Amino acid sequence: MYGWVILGDAATKRVNGQEIIITAGRSGNLGAAIKAWEDDERHRMLCELGNLGRLVNDALDRLRQAKDT
Repeated sequence: MYGWVILGDAATKRVNGQEIIITAGRSGNLGAAIKAWEDDERHRMLCELGNLGRLVNDALDRLRQAKDT
């Protein structure tokens, strides 16, 4: 929960210039809601990094093939 500003049953944090607001929701557990958001964000970032890695590898493979011909 590092970096979150907690205001009652809501928490806010600025991420990449965008304000994120999390509420406790139906469960009433703000800590669990923050953890769920952070887990989802971590998963999204890993997927994006994986996609970027594949693009870079493909580009490098094409450069190597072009150099060999």
